[in-house]
Amino acid sequence: MATLIEIQRDVGQLSEEDRLGLAAHLLAIDRSAPLGPDDDEIDQRDENMDSGVVTPISPEEFLRQVGRS
Repeated sequence: MATLIEIQRDVGQLSEEDRLGLAAHLLAIDRSAPLGPDDDEIDQRDENMDSGVVTPISPEEFLRQVGRS
């Protein structure tokens, strides 16, 4: 079996699409990983946007704010 160091090295050689697929796979098999917002939270977020409580931002602005652009 490959060591963690070997796997990390190999993952670095994957395409971005394959790395994202691997990350999704690992999160799916980790039962303790958060699954995302539930229906109630989604409804609350929609209500907040519709009422103007929060102001949506573009994907580009989000990436800028989290330091990814």
